[in-house]
Amino acid sequence: MNLGNLIDFCGNLLDYDPVNEHYREQLVALLNDSQTRLLTDRHWAFAQKERTLKTRTDQTFDVALNNGSAVAIGVFPVSTDPILPGSRFELAAMFVPQTSAAGVAFTQKYEVRYMTTAGQAVLDRDFDGVTGTYTVTFQWREVYLPADSTNVMNVSDPTIGIPRKSLFLSKWERDDVELDPELLGTIEAYLPSESRNIPAPTVPRGVAVVAGAGQGTRTINVYMVNVMGPRSQPYSLYRPEVSAGFESSLSKVATFNLTATQTLEFTPEALNSQTGLYRRYYFTCPEANILAPVRVRNANDEQGLGLAIGVDTVPPPGGMTLKPDLSLNTLESQPFQSESIRYEWNQSAAYRAINLYPHPSADQDLTVRVLTAPKKMQEDQDSPLIPAAYAQVIAYAALEQLTLKVDNPALSQVYERKKALLVRSLEAKYLGEVPRRIIKGTPAAGYRYMTNPFGTLKFTP
Repeated sequence: MNLGNLIDFCGNLLDYDPVNEHYREQLVALLNDSQTRLLTDRHWAFAQKERTLKTRTDQTFDVALNNGSAVAIGVFPVSTDPILPGSRFELAAMFVPQTSAAGVAFTQKYEVRYMTTAGQAVLDRDFDGVTGTYTVTFQWREVYLPADSTNVMNVSDPTIGIPRKSLFLSKWERDDVELDPELLGTIEAYLPSESRNIPAPTVPRGVAVVAGAGQGTRTINVYMVNVMGPRSQPYSLYRPEVSAGFESSLSKVATFNLTATQTLEFTPEALNSQTGLYRRYYFTCPEANILAPVRVRNANDEQGLGLAIGVDTVPPPGGMTLKPDLSLNTLESQPFQSESIRYEWNQSAAYRAINLYPHPSADQDLTVRVLTAPKKMQEDQDSPLIPAAYAQVIAYAALEQLTLKVDNPALSQVYERKKALLVRSLEAKYLGEVPRRIIKGTPAAGYRYMTNPFGTLKFTP
């Protein structure tokens, strides 16, 4: 059962299914909200996913810092790929050793916001120390989880042979027993840490209507997002060959009603590099049945400026004009739809993070099992994350809210009871799994290791 089936199911039960864009938007919002509430308050096995995150250890570099300047002069790795811009040093914490007038040693903490094409780091604020060359330490202690993560179920270290489960440790417990947060070594525990939010632009800026031939009459709804650290995420929900990073929520929509001789170009404004804000655009087109925002990507370089096809992320200094192919024939084609990049709605939430104790002493992978939030359904072919046999529970939950909205509490209670019956059945099937206890050691029968579903779990060497 997909989104189109769920909408038809609701319309059939209510005997009310108007062809109305605003009604559909409200019903889809209720269906998505219902699915999210149902799937994030239980540890459903089908909603748990294991992800491999990249963790980085501390690194030291010699950099030149000038008082009153935010540029740290050094040689840092930075991408030369215009489609995948950025550097893993963006959003890293930089610690600069200092000495007070009284001779007391201390450190100043800065955050790298942007890495120039020359490999120089732009900090979040101007350096206020003495001009000179310093040996600084870069740290990546916040290990950010995938954007769709709700609860962390397990963290394990795959680099030590058989992956070992890490212990849960709160920061209060860490401080209470006086553990050193700067310690490097083999991972023993993980700690919940602070989240990160990216500010969103208010409206799309830099969008211009230009001449174009054979485009088709269409409506293009444009959104804009800010992005930080496009190469700094430990794990991305986007596919590997496209630019990722920490995205903001969508801006307000800007609607362009275009004729067959018009198209759009996108030229973001230049920003102060200290903001670290890259820019991207997304759009929808109802005439092409594109109802979920997809990314604007450069499709041509008519002026010979060297802007590669596929570029979609503009760095803070700007200086780029994206010229996508927005003709109706292209947008309706299967090649475009198969390669287009949908906006990941989970990206707009706070990016949760964990700390590791000790922090790894070398760059390594980290296996994390998380309970995921379902993807937002927007187009009729989108399917819910919930098992197909129980998909109707989403419709009942939405109808419970919808009938309250039209002041029919009696009917709302009917749908609430129907929802409760399906939820109980869903819990019995997916939360009542029979445990399988494994005994490691000498085979108990013949030469095979057997499962033992009864009794206590036995640990043997």
